[in-house]
Amino acid sequence: MAKSENPIDIYRRHQRKKELKKNKTSRIQARDAKVAATRTVEEVQAEISALERRRDRFGKKVDGHAGGHDDDDRHNDSERKEGLDSAQIKKLERLRKELKIVTAATKERQAQLEQRQLEEHKELLAKQKTVEGVKKINEEKYSLVQRFASVYYDENMNPFGAPPPGQPSLYYCDEEGKATTRDARGAVVPKRLRDKFDGERKKRGLDKETFSDGNYYGCADNMASDPSAGKRRRLW
Repeated sequence: MAKSENPIDIYRRHQRKKELKKNKTSRIQARDAKVAATRTVEEVQAEISALERRRDRFGKKVDGHAGGHDDDDRHNDSERKEGLDSAQIKKLERLRKELKIVTAATKERQAQLEQRQLEEHKELLAKQKTVEGVKKINEEKYSLVQRFASVYYDENMNPFGAPPPGQPSLYYCDEEGKATTRDARGAVVPKRLRDKFDGERKKRGLDKETFSDGNYYGCADNMASDPSAGKRRRLW
């Protein structure tokens, strides 16, 4: 009569199998999450296409081979006819799974982006219904230089220099306030408004010493290069 197995050993083996299965599932989930976050549909599709081209090219050569096969040709003949070895077949299967993962993640990100844009649009509409809301929108939209260099600027009626409905933005581009430009990068605060401009800068904790390139009153001062990111960012 066979000796009965220790119930404790049976339980431990069962728990070990459950732990191994759980760990495997966690690794797969982590790998899939990384793929979804770092890979693009174009990248995955390019790798799939490369393997499929190899499969089609070499598969045809094997199928059309005349005469007998030697031992090497007979090895994994079903895979060789596909033009891929076993490792490449597994990779192709994995890539097809990754394509589904990345496609789903891309659609999810697009849906989230559209939802954020919808919420931002709703928020914008809500702001436009109040004086404070409109003020906040204009503060975010127009820099100090753009406000004071705008030909539409009026201290009381139009403190942000916003163009009238249907009109383009227009800025002074010389100290005397005679020449104009539609390009905000060439905007210059005219001399007659520079005292007010300086006062507004002091309210914001900005001063002339912040810049020393001589373009303090122009939009060139309003943007500063960020070498690390290769972009430009607002200073005020």
